[in-house]
Amino acid sequence: MSSSVTVVSPRDPRLQYMGRYAFAGEGEAKLGFPGVTIRFAYRGPAPTIMFGASSSFCAFNLAVNGWEPAVIRLPEGRSELPLPSGPAPAGGWVVELVRRNESWQGVATFHGLQLPPGCELLAPPPLPERRLMFIGDSITCGEAIDRLPPELDNSSRMANASRSYGMLLGRALGAQVHLVSYGGRGVLRDWQGRTDTNNAREFFPLALPDDPAAKWDHAQYQPDAVVIALGQNDLSSGWIEETAFTAAFAALLGDIRAAYPRAAVLFTESPMRSEDPATEDGRKREFQRRCLRTVIAAAHAGGDQRVAFAPLHQYPGTPTNAHPVAFQHEQMAAELIGPLRQLTGW
Repeated sequence: MSSSVTVVSPRDPRLQYMGRYAFAGEGEAKLGFPGVTIRFAYRGPAPTIMFGASSSFCAFNLAVNGWEPAVIRLPEGRSELPLPSGPAPAGGWVVELVRRNESWQGVATFHGLQLPPGCELLAPPPLPERRLMFIGDSITCGEAIDRLPPELDNSSRMANASRSYGMLLGRALGAQVHLVSYGGRGVLRDWQGRTDTNNAREFFPLALPDDPAAKWDHAQYQPDAVVIALGQNDLSSGWIEETAFTAAFAALLGDIRAAYPRAAVLFTESPMRSEDPATEDGRKREFQRRCLRTVIAAAHAGGDQRVAFAPLHQYPGTPTNAHPVAFQHEQMAAELIGPLRQLTGW
């Protein structure tokens, strides 16, 4: 590395983060949840972005000044991404990197920037004051969202947190977004029926979803509203006793209230589940609704009126994959924006 190159630490205050992250020493910001965003602005010659990845599935959307993003697939291990040079507008370039892929697909590490001579790092535009959080599973992550027939690419390129219903709602409502979500997990058990994995109550307090030692400081981000979209995986391997399922949702609500006492909380349901009451899936939909109604009624009886339920229609994905695709996420966001506005007063 040339001695004239300036190295900017991930902790530099001119670097902006949206989403959960964990610093490791001076030279690492680890990103494990989907949708985590890094923003910075510069003038002059282009900087080089320094990355690390624990797997070859780590991917980002790279956008500059709000233009159409490019997909960046990181190789496993250390890598460098030189940004293309060119004359900058008077206000400089605003670079935005958004983690595309699922929580289980590896941890990405941001090692900071290398600034060549003449590159000036600027303060990026401020993030919105409104704040949203979405707690969920692979649907909330934006898993398989960019697929189109023949759907041969079963990789992180298909996952795209930027187009998920939560991120769409953030843009529509002028709000920051944290996606605290993990594919295959539930409120009580995962898609295989296991309760000994880190389900929602286990990953909710974490900065990195698979690292119990990486605790998240809730004071860093107090959401105005939290949307909970869990339950698809809990019931994928069979039925759960109603009292236990209800208690699991109530316990998660208690965790959220302890961390975010003033936030509005909106429960919703899985768009992958049938609405036909004659089917087992339809019966599971009504079963979960009954559990949630019990939780919400108890909250209201206890004086907590900022808790509600918003239904979602079924958005069945495609014949080869039940995850909703991008335009179905747009429809989900359109369904949820009214209940969110009503609950928050926005």
